[in-house]
Amino acid sequence: MPASQLKRLKASLREQGIIGPQQSKKQKKKKAQDEPQKDEKRLRKSAALENIRESFNPFQFKMNARGPKFQVTTNRPQSENAKRGIKGRPGLAVSASEKRVRPPKKRASEHKC
Repeated sequence: MPASQLKRLKASLREQGIIGPQQSKKQKKKKAQDEPQKDEKRLRKSAALENIRESFNPFQFKMNARGPKFQVTTNRPQSENAKRGIKGRPGLAVSASEKRVRPPKKRASEHKC
């Protein structure tokens, strides 16, 4: 039986170096003083989290089941999603359309009697 999704998530976070062993106060203070490395680490962390999100939700992407029918030649470079065969993101499309259709709810304090 495969590991649960939570165990897989924790393992992938450990592999990417996002989570690790607990640190003492001295270690935290020393790490806080390294300001230039903070931005670089934040960028690496966000990229790693994005990769993990994509790998854990395979239903987020609409893929072409059979692959491309024929090769198309073009002078434009192929995007990263097109290389992997991703045609769209149905979850994001649905949420965006729902935001357009549904008006924002009014609060009780905004109603006038």
